[in-house]
Amino acid sequence: MEKISQTAMNMYQSAVKATGKIAREIKLKAKMSEDKRKIQEIYEDIGKTIYEKYLLKEEINAEADLLNPCSRIDCLADEVEELRMELLKLKDLKQCPECHYEIYYDFHYCPNCGYIQEEANRKEANDGPATIVTTDEEDKNLKHHSKKQYEEDRIEDIEVLDEIEVFDQEENSDDE
Repeated sequence: MEKISQTAMNMYQSAVKATGKIAREIKLKAKMSEDKRKIQEIYEDIGKTIYEKYLLKEEINAEADLLNPCSRIDCLADEVEELRMELLKLKDLKQCPECHYEIYYDFHYCPNCGYIQEEANRKEANDGPATIVTTDEEDKNLKHHSKKQYEEDRIEDIEVLDEIEVFDQEENSDDE
């Protein structure tokens, strides 16, 4: 019976991790989309400003008219890139430093350009689960901790699912 409950708890914890990963991916993609939309709006504002000055035959001062919007675009573009890199890490991917092709961490060569990947960028190989030798007292504490962690994970799962539901509701209300 103990093995069954341990297996069920392990499966639950795997599902929790997967759900959390999916929720994080959704949040990253939503933030990226929002930043890209803001960049597009700034582009449109720049074009509108320049065209209005053209129509009114006003002098266009590139530094005065474009410095602030362009710096906002730079900040948003940097944030989009940071989010993209975080999303890659979440998916266990990296970017080839030579051609920027997205590849798995454990690739020795880029399949796109053949560039040899650096050892420092590679993920450590996992030889399987670690074996921990414990005393009977430590086993009791671990079991208690596992049950406590199980309850905390359940609460966290409910919160993540609530956030996804709120996000879906907001997205649906935006579509209408």
